[in-house]
Amino acid sequence: MDCVQNGFVIYMLKFMRVDIPSISKQLSEDQVFQSINKNFAQLNNHWFNFQLEWLRGAYSSFKDQDKYLIIIYLVNKTMNFFSRSFIVLDYDSYYLKSKIEISNFNIINISKDLLITKETARRKVLELEKLGVLKRDKKKIILDRNKLGFQKPGQSIERISIFLSKFTETLYEDGFIGKKYSKEVFQNYIRKNFTHCWKLFYEMQIPLILGWKKAFGDFETWHIWAIIVTQNSFKRSNNFDSKTDREKYIIDLFSKSGIGINAMSVSELSGIPRATVVRKINNLLKKKLIIVDNKKLYHPGKIEIKKYSDINKNAMHLLSVFTCKIINLIQIN
Repeated sequence: MDCVQNGFVIYMLKFMRVDIPSISKQLSEDQVFQSINKNFAQLNNHWFNFQLEWLRGAYSSFKDQDKYLIIIYLVNKTMNFFSRSFIVLDYDSYYLKSKIEISNFNIINISKDLLITKETARRKVLELEKLGVLKRDKKKIILDRNKLGFQKPGQSIERISIFLSKFTETLYEDGFIGKKYSKEVFQNYIRKNFTHCWKLFYEMQIPLILGWKKAFGDFETWHIWAIIVTQNSFKRSNNFDSKTDREKYIIDLFSKSGIGINAMSVSELSGIPRATVVRKINNLLKKKLIIVDNKKLYHPGKIEIKKYSDINKNAMHLLSVFTCKIINLIQIN
């Protein structure tokens, strides 16, 4: 009987054998960055579309992007706890309850990590507590997602999946991966492994937007400038060769002007009130980061190409790390 049982166990182990993924076939961050750099014109519009929609959603939650950033910073601390504890929740399970416990925090770390003054960090946290978004229950800190209509990132998952799918076409053509992956493959994987994948997303997104915030002083100014620049890019996209690399693309983008965009359209695209848009635009005009024509249409100004190219390069490195990790996870699963 023991021999029969042992034979059955050996058979089942052979039947259930899992192939160990080949380390040498993994995608590297350098390969991803190389592909982004070389095919920047082809990928740029997809990526900027995602970022502008994400920024609009971030602003709409509180009409205050600093508050939103504080929230995702705290949420990411909890997702890091899950990851360290080998806990992975799918999308539906994570959003099953409206209230979640978040890790303890202090104002000094928020101020340092998010590039805001201690006074501003303290004021924003107090405002979030008054709104009922953050609640202290003895030693616990609770985030209440019912307050102010927190948006689930369903659309963000779809949009980032579209970008990743498009990017696998480029990586396949460059010979870095053996097959392309559909939008649905990425969507299903991210939703199934939500807390881990969104931890990776926040680890990219938070430092990426902080890099631009540091250059412009605040999120709204960068958001408005980015819309003016990307509209110029979208309207001139047919003039770029699909294989235009990143540096040439940026030089061409700021050396030639497109059709331009008015303040009302910027307000509609960003979700930022027109009065705020006009005030921020006036500041951008004073710094010559944008210019205006006789039709009151705004265009990118003459910027320090190297400075903004370096910020973009750092952003693309962060995107490379995120993209590499997600695609490798897809490939081994």
